[in-house]
Amino acid sequence: MKNIAILGSKGQLGQSIQHILSQYEHGHNIILLDKDELDITTPEAINDFFKNHSTLDILINCAAYTAVDKAEEDADLAYQINAYGVKHLQEKMPLPCVLIHISTDFVFDGQKEEAYVETDMTRPLGVYGKSKEEGEQALLESKKTTYILRTAWLYGPFGQNFMKTMQKLGFNRSSLNVVDDQFGCPTSSIALAEVIRQLIAKDRQWLKKNDGIYHVTNHGKASWAEFAKAIMAKSDLSCQVNPIPSKEYPTLARRPKHSVLNTAKIERTLGMSLRPWEEELEAIIELQQQLMLDNIKSIAVKAGHAIMHIYNTMPDDIGVQKKSDDSPLTKADLASNAVIVAGLKKHFPDIPIISEENKNKSYDERKYWNTVWIVDPLDGTKEFIKRNGEFTVNIALVRDGKPILGVVYVPATKTLYYGSQGHGAWKEDSKGNRSHLTNAKGHYSTLDQVTVVASRSHLSEAVEAFVEDLRTSGKEVTFLSAGSSLKFCLVAEGKADVYPRLAPTMEWDTAAAQAVCIEAGRRVIQHDTKEDLTYNREDMLNPWFIVE
Repeated sequence: MKNIAILGSKGQLGQSIQHILSQYEHGHNIILLDKDELDITTPEAINDFFKNHSTLDILINCAAYTAVDKAEEDADLAYQINAYGVKHLQEKMPLPCVLIHISTDFVFDGQKEEAYVETDMTRPLGVYGKSKEEGEQALLESKKTTYILRTAWLYGPFGQNFMKTMQKLGFNRSSLNVVDDQFGCPTSSIALAEVIRQLIAKDRQWLKKNDGIYHVTNHGKASWAEFAKAIMAKSDLSCQVNPIPSKEYPTLARRPKHSVLNTAKIERTLGMSLRPWEEELEAIIELQQQLMLDNIKSIAVKAGHAIMHIYNTMPDDIGVQKKSDDSPLTKADLASNAVIVAGLKKHFPDIPIISEENKNKSYDERKYWNTVWIVDPLDGTKEFIKRNGEFTVNIALVRDGKPILGVVYVPATKTLYYGSQGHGAWKEDSKGNRSHLTNAKGHYSTLDQVTVVASRSHLSEAVEAFVEDLRTSGKEVTFLSAGSSLKFCLVAEGKADVYPRLAPTMEWDTAAAQAVCIEAGRRVIQHDTKEDLTYNREDMLNPWFIVE
């Protein structure tokens, strides 16, 4: 076991290192530090830290002043963090401790046509690069064990970075201009974190023998415009990227025009290969989608806990009120809604929310929302009041009118149903056991025996007519019933074959479960037009539909 401290633990690289380490049973003692825990601009704070952590084995310094343009006007702070802070760290850290420090391609001037190697002369263009160069020099002059990992164009699923900025703009714009005459290699924070993981796995003797400067990027070369185009394509965004020269996008700080880094040394030293940037980008967007789904599952479960707290501890005081449409509203609806809205705003602050409990947004505003959360914090309030357990938490992500991610959580049984575009549909029980939901039987029209989701004793005229048509065509019909969006889930998991909903519903009643059904190989079609049910419409009252 090693004692490892991560400085800048809340940044994109710090979070990526934590994510990578969480995938392994490493057994290390991890100390997470941000500027509130250790301000590296204060020598006294650094000294106190090492007094209290004299047995530290590895210090990973992800802390940096990275605002390239702002550094031109705030040089003092840039140097305090990037240069003097690094110098203080290496001076005060225990002799056996290994420092892994993150540096940048901005130490070069970008005039070399080939990829830069570690021994090339540095010649930074601006304050940011010069401050990082001075920090490197402090480590190179030290007799302690230090690693300088130069990287470039860092992006990833955590923190703020170019990929996320492009996605945000791509959600809301039809086109944007991006510089096309600066070249480098987009590098994921996950790829860099994996290199760091492999380094910290080495023993002290190996680390002492192999220290020095290493270049760590993914392979290949791209302009910012090419990178932006790839982000739009891999994120299924229709935003057009218009290439422009740098002179049309003036900045305070000069950028290196060509800062591709040669990674042969780190790959040779660790016996590993770094992926081409295009492959890495695809993998990172896949990971981003999985992390989003994990966050939504967690939010839905927390909302379910809030519901069940009221369900179990306040059976006679659930606070039933009447909404404007005469439907019931309880304390549980409001508690669940508060949990979901807070969670979504924390993790996805740029995506607007439509919830049954805060739905009063005019279409004049909503029509510009290409991407939106649609939420029902307690679907099946009547079932909740009846205490039959058939109520759910529904959270859906809708893009361009189509639900692309959906989570349906059943608090009473602690069961999750979820689906994410391209990742299939799943059912997960209270013990974490997962089953893949697929359409193994095919369309109900091809079956001799058809199970319909409906009440056997209270069929509406429209549903009676639908069932009679099935029987007339020679099919044997049986029925299943359930409350809330569980009706969709019965079809998604193959327990039922069709669900005719020939009665009023709202968008938040259906969006999450429709996403699950789509990924399970099902469709939710409008009864009249046979077109897929869409969302964020001017009228949020759904037409009649069929889940098939």
